[in-house]
Amino acid sequence: MKRIILIASLFTSFITSASAQVQTTIKGVVKNNRMTKVTLFETSGGLLKPLTTVTPDSNGKYSIIFTPPKAGFYSLGDLRANFVIYAKGGEEINIDLLSNKAVLNRKNTPENKTLYQWENAADSIRCISSMAFGGGKTYKDFFPEFEKVLAKVPTIKQSIHSGNNTFDELLKKKIDYDLDYYAIGIIMTPRIEHPKRENWLAYYDTIISDKKFTSCEVLQFPAGMAMVNMYANFAGIVKAERLGIDALNNDTLQAEAALFALKISRSRDVYENNLERFAKYLKTPEQKEEAQSIAAKFPASLNGKPAIDFTYPDKNGKDVSLSDFKGKVVLIDVWATWCNPCRQEMPALKKLEQELHGKDVVFLGVSIDRDADKEKWLNFVNQEGLQGIQLHASGGEQLSKDYSISGIPRFILIDKQGNIAAENAPRPSSSTLKELIEKELAK
Repeated sequence: MKRIILIASLFTSFITSASAQVQTTIKGVVKNNRMTKVTLFETSGGLLKPLTTVTPDSNGKYSIIFTPPKAGFYSLGDLRANFVIYAKGGEEINIDLLSNKAVLNRKNTPENKTLYQWENAADSIRCISSMAFGGGKTYKDFFPEFEKVLAKVPTIKQSIHSGNNTFDELLKKKIDYDLDYYAIGIIMTPRIEHPKRENWLAYYDTIISDKKFTSCEVLQFPAGMAMVNMYANFAGIVKAERLGIDALNNDTLQAEAALFALKISRSRDVYENNLERFAKYLKTPEQKEEAQSIAAKFPASLNGKPAIDFTYPDKNGKDVSLSDFKGKVVLIDVWATWCNPCRQEMPALKKLEQELHGKDVVFLGVSIDRDADKEKWLNFVNQEGLQGIQLHASGGEQLSKDYSISGIPRFILIDKQGNIAAENAPRPSSSTLKELIEKELAK
């Protein structure tokens, strides 16, 4: 009897010990005033999937204990600033989170020590390339740093010996993907100055290649899906032999890129247009079924329906309603002073207003800046010399609800009868917007 109890006790002890071994403990200090909570993200299909969130104590210390669903790359931080780690279960990771980087300290795993040989070396180019950290820096700051990092890459790759061969090979590939991602980022994100094509580094000629994106390994990285989309868009910029999604050299990646485009559609009509463009990449029943399930999250298209009226004060305090302009074509520009993409469209919008001056079209700017920022909005309108009719919507909650606005800038075209001609019209930087307006004017 004692023997049976002893065996049962040993068995229970073994199970308990084995269970404990699969848990990972992550500890550190947050040294970033903007990060009030720390979220642990799993990498799922090249995207961040939140697993758990903790609140640091009064000294900034945090601790997370979790069981990794699988060995791989995870991220710590928040959606604005998050930093990669590698976890497989049964380890302790000590890492401090700063404003624009993470620092390993005390006890750590061989994989994370090896990973951060690269992350530390790439910190400068990652920060400059990122819109969150790059500030006003341009290619003039990035190119010299990039060449310094590029020169170190062969040595860094040679020093990758964590004892985990699977991890080591994946890290070498991550380095290559990261380099392309950061290099493309500085070219494709909004900056106060961009280089002319002839001033690009020679490295840019090596980015598009039939040997890249041949498998789904990129989706194991936290920024994997962003890397896929960045590469596809860059192929269009350099006018590669195969453009956009066609530049990807793997059917599954092409389908994932198509599905991602459907997921980020900003309205039902944009979803339907994207589905028409990308349906050819969805080849399996599962992919087609997923595309249809995405459609369910979009409300029915507003196109052809009467526009929902609104009334907001203009820059002189006078109330102006959308219905005041029935009989004219109206282009509504929903924007805010804090929105960089909105500001980037303003030169093209001013040009469009000049080209259509004297025609029966009204340009109606509607700011969703908060009430507290009304003075800031008014100063911006005057300083930038914004034309058309400028209204302040005090946050625009009802407007956003009525027109299913989930992101700005948002352009909405209203026809002469007061119906919605395009609930998600092209941006002024696209030549198709002028064509669409002229088509409505001709009716």
